[in-house]
Amino acid sequence: MPVTERQAELIRAGFAQLRQRLEPASVEFYEALFRRRPDLRGMFREDLAGQGMKFMTTLDTVVQSLDAPEALTEPMKVLGHTHAQLGVKAEHFAPMAEALIEVLRSNLGGEFTAEAEAAWRTAYDDLARMLIAGGID
Repeated sequence: MPVTERQAELIRAGFAQLRQRLEPASVEFYEALFRRRPDLRGMFREDLAGQGMKFMTTLDTVVQSLDAPEALTEPMKVLGHTHAQLGVKAEHFAPMAEALIEVLRSNLGGEFTAEAEAAWRTAYDDLARMLIAGGID
């Protein structure tokens, strides 16, 4: 289900604040993921900062497309196909969601309200569905 206009506002505001700490937040994201799923570490290159910035760039693309999510459908399916070839499974998206929420909570502080968290979860779930549609089992 696409995000509402209010949810899009909250996500944009949160990402604007996160942008000030994008590089450290990107590394924090993978550290949070590997605390949850250490078995996934081998799927990623050693350069977590570079990998994290790729993730944040994708997240930025999603944030910029909140008003036109259909524009993301095909590019995310392609990205999903690439990730499937790398061994990414549908089950990996839940710990990634929790890692993202942890990073948002720690970097946005009091701005990361329950309403903001729900908005981010909705947007993340939409993104995960698009990626999984690319052939992820």
